[in-house]
This record gives sequence, structure tokens and C-alpha cells, in this order.
Amino acid sequence: MAKRNRNILLWILGFYLIVLSLSWYVQISFPQVDHPGKYEKSALLSVSDQQIEVTYHELGYDDETEKPRLIILPDIYFKTDAVLPLAERLQQSYHIIIPEITDFQEGTLRDRFTIAHKKEVLNRFKEKTGFQNTHVIGHGYSGLLAIESAADSHSYKSLTLISSLGAQELRFLGNHHINRSLYSLSRPFLSLYKYAFPHFGRYSGQRFSLDYVDAMRNLDQRDFRETAKKLELPVLILHDVKDQNVPQSTAKETHRIVPQSQLVLLEGVETNNRLTDERWSSEIFQFLELVEAGEGIDRSEALEQRVQQSLESFDSEDVDALSGKAFFIIFILIMAVTIFSEDLSVIAAGLLSAAGILPFFYAVLSCFLGILIVDINIYWLGKKVGNPILRRAPFRWMIKEKDLNRVQNLYEMYGMELLFIARFIPGARFPTYFAAGLLRSDFKTFIIYFVISVAVWTPLLVGLTVLIGQPMLQYLSVYQDYAIWILAFTVLLIYLIVKVGIPLTTVRGRRRLLVKWSRFIQRFS
Repeated sequence: MAKRNRNILLWILGFYLIVLSLSWYVQISFPQVDHPGKYEKSALLSVSDQQIEVTYHELGYDDETEKPRLIILPDIYFKTDAVLPLAERLQQSYHIIIPEITDFQEGTLRDRFTIAHKKEVLNRFKEKTGFQNTHVIGHGYSGLLAIESAADSHSYKSLTLISSLGAQELRFLGNHHINRSLYSLSRPFLSLYKYAFPHFGRYSGQRFSLDYVDAMRNLDQRDFRETAKKLELPVLILHDVKDQNVPQSTAKETHRIVPQSQLVLLEGVETNNRLTDERWSSEIFQFLELVEAGEGIDRSEALEQRVQQSLESFDSEDVDALSGKAFFIIFILIMAVTIFSEDLSVIAAGLLSAAGILPFFYAVLSCFLGILIVDINIYWLGKKVGNPILRRAPFRWMIKEKDLNRVQNLYEMYGMELLFIARFIPGARFPTYFAAGLLRSDFKTFIIYFVISVAVWTPLLVGLTVLIGQPMLQYLSVYQDYAIWILAFTVLLIYLIVKVGIPLTTVRGRRRLLVKWSRFIQRFS
């Protein structure tokens, strides 16, 4: 039977290697070719002693007519295809260039995925193309690049943000470190898909790539508010009310921070991830015409009421809760994070609840379900895998059958206490639940104790995070430092109870301990 199973595995492995080889043959022999676009050009830039070739699209150029200049920075995910329809509508009145933002990440520099590096490349690109006194539009991710560039330069006439990213609290799971961790966790899976999965070149055409993940990993929005407050030029903020990638609360918060900004929320926009709806170009054209006519409103002309509102602290009461597809994605993501860290998952849910993005009930529910699924599987892992392992060397030398029986008796007597202690000690949960399965403890008893402990711990930690906010991550870090010692002490205590405490309760056990103690004294006397 074992030989048959081994042969089946070898056949499966052989088939996989053949298909993977065919996939690599197709990718090498028939590489994906990017044909030049209708408006495509390129420029060679020197950035930090490196040569970078940047592809860009130029529209509306006219030798006879000097048109106002406009730079459109496309989103790093949807890329140039998303903004080309907009540029084609505006090219009659404006000389437009659209650089490929992904080319800004080329090279070998360690910081090439950061906004700061892209801003430096953008400055070199403007010098190369002569686009100095220009309007700028930032779409999605590149809205942050446009804001950073416009805040530190006087070479822009106006700034337009389309579905732009903004405040950190309103992005993804609401915290820089948690968001970065999630993107970091996705990287090995993408690498496996790229190199070890027979996709026959499909990876090359997908948007969710390693370069995209690296860009998002290096995205730091913690200083967004301070940067946005430096904007002096006229600002237009455009947003689709049903945008599933960036919630409209992000646009509203940016509008509040920048007192001279104008906010336009569009309803019923075609959701094909391309700016084909003529209302995008209509709103932008009207705004740019006002600026060109000298009627744009800069910070010095902002209403006093708006200025005072921009100085107020962020209020989560003004944020609309997630709904639809965005709500479902965040709910599932929080559940998924519990696989890697239950503490981070609960704190992330609490931060989202504190920001008004996710209702408290659903924040707790998503964590509870994720923890339930993960930890019950740990129990079954211990039950199915643990016993066979303990029968093999070196585990059978360290853990005797009688020790397992003692621990099982201990668990039956103090199971409730052990589960509660483990729930509040990071690092203790896996061994506790694994041991419960290993000792073949009654599943019904385990699930009752486990559910009660999680039902107490989850809303408690989510609630504390809602009250404390971002500093909760610092408290968690300190707590985890001490939790290591608490865990070590708990393990030592359990060992002493099994080896000393339980034997002391019987006459036979006391005699054996006395004999062991006598031998120990004789050895070292």
C-alpha cells in the first residue's frame, strides 16, 4: 500500500515537472511583446547615477499652437490604459504627457519603489521633456505622488486628484505596519505562482504582480496630512461614489484637509476601470479653464470656515462604513490575517472600527470566525499528526506515555484555566490547542471552553483598540516582549505540576520523588 502511494506521488510529481517545463518553454520561446502605442515615446533619464528609460504618451502637441501643458500620472495598478480616454478628450485644448509610472521603478536602487524616488524621477522627467509650468493630474496611487510633488514645487498651476489614495486610517486595514505585513505575506505566494506554477506566461499580463506588491509595501501614508497641508495651489478632487478600490471617505477627508480644494462626487459612472465617462473630462476641463483664466482658488483665498475645519482632528463619525464588495474583501482579509497573527488581526479590526470604516460587531465577528477556523484546525492537526510523531525518535525519548497520561488528566481537571491562560499569551495558543488534540481531549469539551475564551478575549481586545487607537500596536509589542517570559514560566509550571505536583498527591509518587532526590544529592555530594 505504501509503495503504491509512493508511485502515485512520483507520477504526480513527474506530470507537474513536465507541465512546468512546457510552461517555461512557452514563456522563453514566445515572450509577451508590448507593441508601441499610438502616442508612445520614450526618454532616457539619469537618476542617482543610473540610466532609466521611461516610456510616455504624448497627446495634443501642435507646432503652430502653444497649448497649456498637462501631466497625467496614471495609477500603478490600472496603468495608462485607464487614463488614455480622458487624455484623448482633453488633447484638443491641452498638450498632454502620460509617463508610465511602472518605469519609474526600474533600476537596482533599494528605494526605487518609494514615493520619494518616484518624485525624483518625475522631476528629471519634467526637465527632460520641458514640462515645467504645468497642470498635474494624479490617478489612484499616483495621487500621492502628485501631492508630494506639488507640495514641494512651484512649477505646477493646479492639482487634480482622481480616486486618489489619501489618509492612512482610511487605506486597507488602516495601519501602515499591518498593511505592509499583508503585502509582504503575499510576496512569497506571488513568487511561487510566477516561478513554480505552469501559467504559460499569464503572469506577465496580470496587474497584481511582484512590482505592484513591492510598490504597495513601500507606500507610507503616515505623513499624508502634513504633506497635504503644504499645498498652496488650486485643487480639484474627483471621486466615484461607488469606487470599490478607494472609499469616498478618503476623498472627503482630503477635501477637509485641503481648504481650497473643490470636491466633486460622481454617481452612475461606468465601472470598467477606465475613465471613459465624459463627466471626468468635463469637470476637469471646467476646472483647468478657471485656473488658466486666473480664477482658481489657492490656499490664501480659502474660506475661513474651511481653514478652521482643516485644523481639526480626524473624526471617525464622519466616515461612511464599508458596504458591498469592499466590505466583503476587508471582512475576509481580517479572517485571513488570523492565520499569521491573531493579535494583529484583532488590532487591525479595532483600528478599522475606530476609524468608522467597519462596524464594531462585524470587526469582532470577522476576527472570531477567523480564530475559530484556524485554531480548530490546530486541534485536529494535533489529533491526527501528533501521536504518530511522538512514537518516533527523538520525541519518544523525551515524552513518555505515562507523562502524556498525566498531562491528559491535568487537562481534564484544569482545561478551562489552560485555555483562558493560553488565549491571553501570544505564542502559547498553538502549543496549547495542538496539545489538546494530541492528548485526544474530548472535542465537545474543547470547543465549549475554546469558544468561551475567544468570546471574551476578542471583543475585549477589539474594544481596547477602539479606545486606545494606533498606540495599541506599541502596547502589543511591549506585551509580546514580556509574554515570552510568561510563556516560559507557564511551561515550567506545567512541567513541575506534571513531574512533581501530581506525584506528590500519592504515597507511591512521594516515595519515587524521595528516591530521585536522594540519588541527586549523592551524585553531587
